[in-house]
Amino acid sequence: MELYQLRTFVTVAEEKHLTRAAKRLHTSQPSVSAHIKALEEELGISLFERSKKGMGLTDQGALMLDKARTVLDSTSELLNQAEKIKGEPVGGVKIGMNLCPETLRITRLFEQARTAYPKLTLKLIQSSSHQVEQNLKTGEFDCGYILGTVSSPGIRARFLRSVEFMVAAPVAWKQRIENADAREIATLPWVVHTQGCRLDMILEKHFGLGNQNLIRAVEADDETMSQLVMAGAGIGLMYRDEAEAAEKQGRVALWREVTLSLDLFFACLETRSDDPKIEAMLKVHDAVWQPS
Repeated sequence: MELYQLRTFVTVAEEKHLTRAAKRLHTSQPSVSAHIKALEEELGISLFERSKKGMGLTDQGALMLDKARTVLDSTSELLNQAEKIKGEPVGGVKIGMNLCPETLRITRLFEQARTAYPKLTLKLIQSSSHQVEQNLKTGEFDCGYILGTVSSPGIRARFLRSVEFMVAAPVAWKQRIENADAREIATLPWVVHTQGCRLDMILEKHFGLGNQNLIRAVEADDETMSQLVMAGAGIGLMYRDEAEAAEKQGRVALWREVTLSLDLFFACLETRSDDPKIEAMLKVHDAVWQPS
């Protein structure tokens, strides 16, 4: 029995689908099937019931799942202890990044990490807050940044700051938004984030209007949202500093009736809090984000 077989078993049990499990494990579906088959043959039991809907655990498989997770957790603890004995965390850290580098103080983060932990390699992966949360649970990210409330249990979230947003519109819409109330603003054509999550939270928090009522003019990622607003595609959210600078340049019109904000957190799994690499990242963030 190999550890990779147990990881495959647990992943398939969580995803309930071979293709999704293969994607999460960064391997092929035939390899996943082969791992499960070999494990079933060695154990002498059937772990899954295969159907058109996917992979469901058998009663025997359900009994084995907790045991498999315990073995994997014990292996992680053993590796963590070995790193602590060596005295210095080593290896790569995958970090989900949901905002621009300046907002997240990434330059200072890299400088601090390079000085304090030279054997760590930081890899930043652009993502949405929702996807960061999901990828922490699946293990695809070691840690990451989340805007708004953390909805999943088992995630440790450390508050960093409140991030302010402003409602920005094309310059040609200036008169249209000047005297608009919150509900009128929320129901204008919007340039929305591809994942929708950040916009949903702000609309619900400040306007009491869910995403299902939006006129979704365009969907875009963070890098292009502001450009599309400036180009006249619709109304959208911009970071406050960026929005006020664009207004001074005559590139957008701003609606100033309310201040929009969401809390920013640095997050990891609770079960990985004692992982030397995670401990190192938490200490680095303490140094970068300590009160001035």
